[in-house]
Amino acid sequence: MRTLLLPILLASVALVACAATPEGIPATGPDSPHLTEVRGNAERFQGAQVRWGGSIAGVENQEHGTLVEVVSRQLDNRGRPHSGDGSDGRFLAVVEGFLDPAIHTHGRAFTVTGTIDGIATRPVGEHKYDYVRVRTTGHHLWPEPRTDRSYRHPPPYFYDPWYDPWHPWYPHPRGLRRW
Repeated sequence: MRTLLLPILLASVALVACAATPEGIPATGPDSPHLTEVRGNAERFQGAQVRWGGSIAGVENQEHGTLVEVVSRQLDNRGRPHSGDGSDGRFLAVVEGFLDPAIHTHGRAFTVTGTIDGIATRPVGEHKYDYVRVRTTGHHLWPEPRTDRSYRHPPPYFYDPWYDPWHPWYPHPRGLRRW
């Protein structure tokens, strides 16, 4: 019994580790600098490895690559940016090749890995903003969350055709539902 337990445990750990992070954005070490640290002293962190992410604010295709302006957000353990209003600032991801602006649209979750490549000053509206540039070695565009309610799981045992919990007049413990 013990001889079977160890290989099964190791295989399950390996599967979980492979499924945890997308291929293009491996985790960086614990000493990876934070965006606010780098903005304060970019020369000190020149060439440092980072994994940052956030929501896309703009995509600009140029002759030698693509600049992706990202509003920074904290990342979860898989590398996906959290949603919400909090941000530590913005950074520019320099990606080799072409990224389609119709797919990499405003607000999409985007994570990059790469090295810090200095500061670039660009306007945000009428304000001049100092962006930290990241020369990317990998990037991942996260899928948009599903928002439709068109699919419902079938009931486990009995289907009642009159049961519709999304209907506003369906009996509810607190009376009629009102949206």
